[in-house]
Amino acid sequence: MTARAMRVPASWENRMRYLGAASLIAVLAIGLSVSTAIASGDPVKGKRVAKKCTACHTMNKGGKNRLGPSLYGIVNQPAAAVPGYRYSKAMKASGVVWTEPALSAFFAKPKKFMKGTKMSFRGIKSAQQRADLIAYLKTLGDTAPAAANHGDPTKGKVAAVEHCAVCHSFEAGGKLVFGPNLFDTHGKPAARDSDYDYSDALKSAGLVWTDANLTEFMANPEQFLKGTKARFPGVKDANTRADIAAYLRTLK
Repeated sequence: MTARAMRVPASWENRMRYLGAASLIAVLAIGLSVSTAIASGDPVKGKRVAKKCTACHTMNKGGKNRLGPSLYGIVNQPAAAVPGYRYSKAMKASGVVWTEPALSAFFAKPKKFMKGTKMSFRGIKSAQQRADLIAYLKTLGDTAPAAANHGDPTKGKVAAVEHCAVCHSFEAGGKLVFGPNLFDTHGKPAARDSDYDYSDALKSAGLVWTDANLTEFMANPEQFLKGTKARFPGVKDANTRADIAAYLRTLK
């Protein structure tokens, strides 16, 4: 991330209350300092790796919660969503969506990924084993995942100007406005700009800005991340959100 030309002395998220601008607040502000690159996994091998998990988790449909919640259908689901399980406060407040990068980071070292988690497992050091485990978990669901909408970056640029430009710059070395510069942020750790004053909720959320997390946040920031100071009501159209995410992928 390039150096920023100015520091915003007050929270831009609070200022939005007075601006009344229809802009996308804090599209990128939470994350984890891990790579989003995930190796190709083998679900057959992953089923063997999953034996590390079965002491605490069930994986079958309708499986009971044990020391940990059931893992059936967990991929791409929000954290702390399994009925009947008593999650830690950290997990309930995290706003994490269990995308492949988030799962891989959590499996690598749970307590580093999320401070305050009840998870006592030391982690899986091998990136390939983590990828295999995730590939297996992806098979545990009632239906095949829907095809991803990868968006149109040309349309996304227009939408980003409409929804985001009041608070964000997009070019390399762009100034801080009310929100952080969005250049080269897709797939990167958020809350990583030392010149920007992020909210505590965003700094501690433990997410990487994948397409899934971006589009979920853009849909409804406060629902996605409890404790965020963002007051933007969201971009309701799923195609528009996908287009904006596609545009942000081009900003490298």
